[in-house]
Amino acid sequence: MFYRFLVSRAITSIVMIAFLIFYSWSIVSKYDSVFLAGLLITISLAVEIGLSFPIGHIIDVYNNTVVNLWSSVIMVLAFTLLLLNTGIFYIYGATAISVFGWTMKLDSFSAVIKKHTPVNSFKKANSMNNATSSASSILGTVTGGSAIIFFHYYFTYLLIALSIISAILSVPVVEKSFHDDKGTVSAIEDIKSAGIFIGKITGFLVLAFFINGLFISLDTYSSGLFNIVLKTSPLYYTVFSLSVPLGTIFGTPMANMGYFKNDRPLVLAVLLLVFSPSLIVLSISRYPVIDIIDAFIIGIILPLINIPLITRLMKIVPMNIYGKVMAFVKIFTGGASPVMGAVFSLLVLYATIPTVLLITGILVVPLSLYGFRIIPTFFKYEPR
Repeated sequence: MFYRFLVSRAITSIVMIAFLIFYSWSIVSKYDSVFLAGLLITISLAVEIGLSFPIGHIIDVYNNTVVNLWSSVIMVLAFTLLLLNTGIFYIYGATAISVFGWTMKLDSFSAVIKKHTPVNSFKKANSMNNATSSASSILGTVTGGSAIIFFHYYFTYLLIALSIISAILSVPVVEKSFHDDKGTVSAIEDIKSAGIFIGKITGFLVLAFFINGLFISLDTYSSGLFNIVLKTSPLYYTVFSLSVPLGTIFGTPMANMGYFKNDRPLVLAVLLLVFSPSLIVLSISRYPVIDIIDAFIIGIILPLINIPLITRLMKIVPMNIYGKVMAFVKIFTGGASPVMGAVFSLLVLYATIPTVLLITGILVVPLSLYGFRIIPTFFKYEPR
């Protein structure tokens, strides 16, 4: 059952990424407006963040495998809208609806792992989910780019077909309910419980916010680094962009092997410290190949940190408030990307890209030292 839902989740991610890439290009080509194309991402973020808590409540109350099925059905309906018309407002509408389905798919799959996988298999399940996410990102990018060149007339039909396959793979199973009462009182009590639990892991959330926020500097500056600073061809930039997900695919199995098999909180803190020299290398290097290798190494390190943390969080969150807590975690940590992205965009007006990357690398050091205190505490926490 796990593999069936994993493949369904992977197909959905491929479809969504391909959709965003294809229609971002199509809008620019048709309307000659980067602003209109950028609204696709704005709509995506707004829907994902705005509906996180409602989706989290649905996950806490209803059968997650049924929710997972409906997420694929919603995406089929979204893409069917484009068969009626491909005008800009229809594209925006399809984006909002499909992102709603995509978010529901990702969040409910996490809950499916929590409810249907043995606790001692959480780490392996999250590892496979992590590797599949990176592979989906690559395949979605390739699919969307190929559709622009080779089969744009059939692209919408492909999206619908893949979403139907995803739905077929999401056939629900019987699931234990963790709620005796689905009424208002129960919901209020769950919200209070979620708030208390979140308060207990505040230190971890603060660390995750700033680490995620500083890491977004790679996405913010990578195109400028290769274009303005290194003055290379787009090929190097493309390879650099693929290096992190490829490194992630390579590093994911390592999280369950040898020295990294047993979670060691202090080792995770040391790995965070490695990000500092990694970003500093990007700031001082003038050789594209070195930057690409550096990005690949960063990609290897990411799952070694993320998988144990995600697994630990999955273990300690009570099942009856899992959806709400994870919704808050996603909003809080995910919000670091647009917030720090805006900060980095402003900073580059006053300093060069290498200078900002150098400062960012230095800032990782105190955050990592903070991690030496917070991460062991996070792993010791046991909910009552």
